[in-house]
Amino acid sequence: MTYPAVESSVDAAYWFFDKAYDTHRELEDNKMQHLLFLSQLIFASAYNREMLVPALFVCDESGFFEPNIKKILAQGRPFMPRSKFNSRINEFLEEIWHKYASKTASELEKIVKNTHVYRENYHKERPTLLDFRMMTESLDRHGNMPHAGETAGGRSKVLLSQNGPVVVSPWQPRKVLQKTLTQGVKHV
Repeated sequence: MTYPAVESSVDAAYWFFDKAYDTHRELEDNKMQHLLFLSQLIFASAYNREMLVPALFVCDESGFFEPNIKKILAQGRPFMPRSKFNSRINEFLEEIWHKYASKTASELEKIVKNTHVYRENYHKERPTLLDFRMMTESLDRHGNMPHAGETAGGRSKVLLSQNGPVVVSPWQPRKVLQKTLTQGVKHV
């Protein structure tokens, strides 16, 4: 495993808080936790199982949360300088923000709870600690988020575009009925 793309989960969390401030949006702590978890999961899927942030996540009835950030934010948000990342990380987080920021915390919770990672790790009686290895093993088992260049069921791949990860599949021409071929094309 390589070194994480971002030094700490606190830096990534504050990137989301700063982005919310810049775009005049309210960002609740639990919504930020969902964004952070989805970022880690999607980054691992898109970038060949690379780690975005060095973090453990706790799985409970509300989804996933990073316990260190939860503890920090329990006393209010401390002052932090703006997070600065390289262009690859900044573009990736922008894509996550663009895709998920307009959703409510409860909508994000539903998205998180719908992942195989959540279904495999949620236990009603007790919270579960999830490390990065467990997360990537779930991705490998279920293949619902293949990493770049890997096929998912032989039909599609996840590649990186200028806007972030995209699912691509082989071109398949439309089937034309024989009747249509014999009728010809009517011009107006």
